[in-house]
Amino acid sequence: MLLKVFGSYKTTLILLFILAVGAAVATFVENDFGTKFARHYVYNAIWYEAFLTLGALNLALVLYRSKMILHVSKFIFHAAFILILIGSGLTRYFGIEGVMKIREGMSSNVIFSNDKNSEITLPFALHLSKFELERYYGSRAPSAYNSDVRVLDGNTSVDAHIYMNHTLTYKGYKFFQTFYDPDEKGTILSVTKDPGVEVTYIGYALLFLGLILNLFDPKSRFRKLIAEVKSSTFLVALLLFSHAPLFSQSEYVQTYLSEHQAKSKEVSDAFGKLVVQSRMGRMKPFDTLATEVLYKLSGKNSLYDMDAMQVALGMLSHPSVWKKLPMIQTKTPRLREFIGVPKEQKLASFEDFFEGHRYKLDVELQKALAMKPSQRGTFENDLIKVDERLSIAFMLYQGVLFKIFPLPNDANHTWLAFEQMFSQLQGEEAEKLQESSTAFMEALFERNYDKALLHVKIFSDFQTKYGSDIMPSSTHINIEILFNKLMIFERLTLVYTLLGLILLVVAFGRVFAPQTFTCKLDRALFFIVASLFVLHTCGLALRWYVSGHAPLSDTYESIVYIAWSCLLFCMLFLRRSLFALSGSVMMAGIFMFVAHLGHIDPEITNLVPVLKSFWLSVHVSIITASYGFLALGCALGFFTLILFTCKSSNQTLVTIKHLTTINEITLILGLTLLVIGNFLGGVWANESWGRYWGWDPKETWAYISILIYTIILHVRLVPRFYSHYLFAVLSLLGFASILMTYFGVNFYLAGMHSYATGDPVPIPTWVYVCSGVVLLLILISYKNRLLKEKK
Repeated sequence: MLLKVFGSYKTTLILLFILAVGAAVATFVENDFGTKFARHYVYNAIWYEAFLTLGALNLALVLYRSKMILHVSKFIFHAAFILILIGSGLTRYFGIEGVMKIREGMSSNVIFSNDKNSEITLPFALHLSKFELERYYGSRAPSAYNSDVRVLDGNTSVDAHIYMNHTLTYKGYKFFQTFYDPDEKGTILSVTKDPGVEVTYIGYALLFLGLILNLFDPKSRFRKLIAEVKSSTFLVALLLFSHAPLFSQSEYVQTYLSEHQAKSKEVSDAFGKLVVQSRMGRMKPFDTLATEVLYKLSGKNSLYDMDAMQVALGMLSHPSVWKKLPMIQTKTPRLREFIGVPKEQKLASFEDFFEGHRYKLDVELQKALAMKPSQRGTFENDLIKVDERLSIAFMLYQGVLFKIFPLPNDANHTWLAFEQMFSQLQGEEAEKLQESSTAFMEALFERNYDKALLHVKIFSDFQTKYGSDIMPSSTHINIEILFNKLMIFERLTLVYTLLGLILLVVAFGRVFAPQTFTCKLDRALFFIVASLFVLHTCGLALRWYVSGHAPLSDTYESIVYIAWSCLLFCMLFLRRSLFALSGSVMMAGIFMFVAHLGHIDPEITNLVPVLKSFWLSVHVSIITASYGFLALGCALGFFTLILFTCKSSNQTLVTIKHLTTINEITLILGLTLLVIGNFLGGVWANESWGRYWGWDPKETWAYISILIYTIILHVRLVPRFYSHYLFAVLSLLGFASILMTYFGVNFYLAGMHSYATGDPVPIPTWVYVCSGVVLLLILISYKNRLLKEKK
């Protein structure tokens, strides 16, 4: 009886559910009561480890009772989990983990263990010869930490260089560059000794091997489901653009704007090719900075029929005019009313926020900043964002952002803006440059754009002479400007959304009115979708080239990548299913829309030291690709529930079965990538800073998502509870765990992977609306959950 209970699929699902709920609760406990509290009562608690052990025992019994060893690929990756748990147990109970601090010129053989709250003496010592902190050009942002050390072991000495993602291994101990002393004269190293690493890595290797083989094994469920999928294709679209209308002002302002718009293009294009140094030290064409700034100020890429460079030069040369022009984005009618502009006018001018020398927002802004994020409403959040926009606009008016002049012979390659250039550059050449800068500003003010163009050449020559060592090539500059002008991702957003709706209409039309919605255009439509996919791929490739690293390092890039991955799987395997393709295009559109919301910054930035690793491309690309496939599963579950609300017919039932099959294929692949991506992250973490897993909220919710989708895909093993309706509901609701992993953790839980401070921000209204729609659909479709095929 015990063997039957512990070896049953029901027990498997119950154990997975308990582990998921326990970890989920712990993330919120940790946020409110601290990491030590959560570790003591959940993560490192006997009861949680007992359930993990029971899970391993249950898995072993299931493997034995189901004779899974006859299915090699399936057996390999299931058995690998047991091996990984054994390896983690060896690491947990017999490993050593701590921190070593060494001052420059000093030696140490002691590490401090946090878990055991004790000091451990090593059989050898480390001497720190030199610590070096590298920064990005002209900024305080760290680029790399480097420790030159010497191992002192009796008569043996070994020199080593430790830096981020490059470790020192000696006598079973690993030393990882973690941080440094505030005065930059000492290093902080993480130290580990892991007796379970070989067992764990063998388990990882078998896990990856088994999961990949499972996708190609003709006996696997994945291949059987693929074989069941029948044909059909489609798609169509068109790129739409919009421009802001010209704002009517006084006759002088109107004349100035018309002339500036018509005549400044050549000089603004030339100025846009000058290199500028950003606050984080990235060297980029000024065109990029102008585009980023205009988008932050107004949420637009062009304004008053002028591109971002024309606007930037106008703000620099004629601030008195531009301060009167509406270009500061506001999102709440209450704020517009507060500053005295019409409620329907989304853009306000710089001067609208001032009354004489009084800053209208000052009192309310201080109140908003004093409030906890959870207490702030839309008005308070809008106040804070608008204040940031006004600060950026002020820096542009003052020329502070125009860091285009390299400081000659500067060790940190600092570049100067106009004001700094006048005070910090000395000598005859500096005087000529200063005269040229003054003449340039006067020419712009007088709208003598041909004269201004001559001075841009002088600026360019000065950059080439003193800054060529760190300047991007002319090819790089031209490609980056082209990337800015194309606005590939912004234009794809609307296309994907409209196209997804069209495909969805056609897909349902095929079910309910097959004579009207025929297959004649399928080939042409699919060709258009494929073209958009290629365009999206080219956009990612261009951003990769421009940034110098895989476009996966921030929220904007990863969302755009997820949208791409939504289409990838369908393009390869499910292009003949209208529902699958429409779902993938719609989800791509939704993700692209989210990426271009006002609170997500598309700016390309330099990488922090820890992300300068090969593992960034591998780990992040695989795990975020899984989100795209799981998003498609969510869409297919939604479509299936819509069909459950319709009148029962043979065609409806056939379509539901077809969608369920495609959905299961999608979730299998999504879960496979999710598992591989997360465990590759464990390898990266262990190789870079000495631990596989830290129960960081982001990591924990990724683990919870794996458990949830494992439950969803294994519910079918309990026939008494399984149905097409239940699978659709679970695939729809399961995506909430991915949304929590990707978005929720960032805003509600503080941690290493998070942007939150630990204080929850208000839940957006759309979350309640979407939740209500999903709940309503589940309830309405419930009555037809047991659809039977009519004879």
